[in-house]
Amino acid sequence: MDSRPENGPGSKPIDQVSRDSRTMALPMPYYGSTMPFDADTEYKVVQREQVANPAPLGLFAFGLTTALLQGANTAITDPETTEFWVFAYAFAYGGLAQLLAGMWEYKRQNTFGATAFSSFGAFWIGFAIHGTLVANGLYVASAGAAQITLSLWGIFTFILMVATLELNFALFSLFITLSTLFFLLVAGLTTPNPWTKIAGWWGLMVAAIAWYIAAADVINEQYKRTVLPVGRWSVGTPLAKGLKAALSKIPLLGKACVAGMDREDALSGYTKKAEDPERPGTPHDYRATRLHNNHSLYQGAWDGEAVRYEQEARGLGSAVGPY
Repeated sequence: MDSRPENGPGSKPIDQVSRDSRTMALPMPYYGSTMPFDADTEYKVVQREQVANPAPLGLFAFGLTTALLQGANTAITDPETTEFWVFAYAFAYGGLAQLLAGMWEYKRQNTFGATAFSSFGAFWIGFAIHGTLVANGLYVASAGAAQITLSLWGIFTFILMVATLELNFALFSLFITLSTLFFLLVAGLTTPNPWTKIAGWWGLMVAAIAWYIAAADVINEQYKRTVLPVGRWSVGTPLAKGLKAALSKIPLLGKACVAGMDREDALSGYTKKAEDPERPGTPHDYRATRLHNNHSLYQGAWDGEAVRYEQEARGLGSAVGPY
């Protein structure tokens, strides 16, 4: 059952608005006035605002490029010839395609997905450029610099892993194994045998997890039901509350930290959503949520907070974000 409220007072139902109309006047219920409304312009603009779920593209790109690289590390393929395939796909698919997925996640207001895909897309582009320059003898790679770089990426991935505690088990598995992979590769630079081969097989597992999540996003969306589960959970919030309770028992520093948390929660609006002054008891983003539904000819077109509201209400969403 659709939990969304009905159109505002005086609004025409969507199915009663003629698509052939050029200009009309529709009531704007939240402002108490009637404003001119260009049907064709509105319809085209709202159509352009829609963005498909970019997460499968980013995950498939990441998984394929990772598998190619680890094929060389495991000696499944010839390292001398495989590296050129890796550089090409790292730039075009693992790099550019994943970077684009990150940009589209920004449009969907998914901070986690935008950060992860944009960062790892840039990682693969940088890897391709670095590998090409080294292969052409333009400079000699430093093992120490590579170790620091991979260690930093391992730490960065671990930070993103903490965020997945509020998303699902599959994504948590991807980021915890990926973080581990970076440190295995660091060990392989120091002691190639056996750590490089171990890292290679571990990396193939990471790629398989990424492809599973991507497949789940694509297949579940098409079937409008869960065919491949990703293990949705919200264990992050209880863990955060437990950490806060533990800190509150520590004198001075711990209590000061908890007081800071409470203050920032209140300032950020995490503890209580502000109400729309024009509609008491209604979340402040109510107007933005309803605007497209009341005044668009295409009822499925949503943008910004409206997209979030719609997909949360339906119980559907991306495996790499809140919707």
